[in-house]
Amino acid sequence: MVNYLYAEWYKLRRRKYLWITALIVLAAETLMFAAYGILHDSQAGMDFHTGWTNLLPLLWLGFFMPLLTGDMVFADQYKNGTLKNELSFGLSRGLVYWGKLLTQTILSLALCALFVGYYFAGCWLLPHDPALDAQALELVGRCLATALPLWLGTQALVCCMYVCFRSDLIGAVAAVALQGGLPVICLIVGGLAQGTVAGRGAERMYRLAPWVLLDRTLNTAADWGLCAQAWAVGIAWWVIFTAVGLLAFFRKEIR
Repeated sequence: MVNYLYAEWYKLRRRKYLWITALIVLAAETLMFAAYGILHDSQAGMDFHTGWTNLLPLLWLGFFMPLLTGDMVFADQYKNGTLKNELSFGLSRGLVYWGKLLTQTILSLALCALFVGYYFAGCWLLPHDPALDAQALELVGRCLATALPLWLGTQALVCCMYVCFRSDLIGAVAAVALQGGLPVICLIVGGLAQGTVAGRGAERMYRLAPWVLLDRTLNTAADWGLCAQAWAVGIAWWVIFTAVGLLAFFRKEIR
């Protein structure tokens, strides 16, 4: 596994796509800091608390980052025939699947750490108030802790879809459709079957959908209980979609 992960990272380091993406995001954050400075140069109210808590809406990007990192890792291997070469070399399907899932996940977490760390460093240059700083750090820390398992569950979903479909584009569309469509379906079923067992079950599933949980997380009134729910949901998504992906990969004809 270590050798396979090293080989995957070697391929990633040689992809311009990765470095261009990182530079674009860092440049966008730099421009945002510059805009803050220009707009609030002669105004009060722009401090660490305000800048750091402005990070919260960006947590939605964690649902889309796996689409990019998954595409970087898979890189149309079905189309190019390189996945068949890996199996012909004697690598087991389980090793290949776990290697790609772990590489994709580690890359996503590394990029998120880089972007959040850079954003934090920029915010740290702003004026400080100890009481407000502590409040902002606690709020953003809780939101990040809640969003992390939901991001990890999305990683497993994206990897599963990229394995199930021969086209990376179709796999990405399927992942977005499932992630965004599931809450809508549950909401419709819950409304149509209101008051029944099926309706109550659909409403419960809607409240536990990752996108809905993250939306609830960004409410400043949320607490650590919601974080525990998010970890349970994230682990469930990880286990379910990893199992489905492995089963599909073992049964799939690779040509």
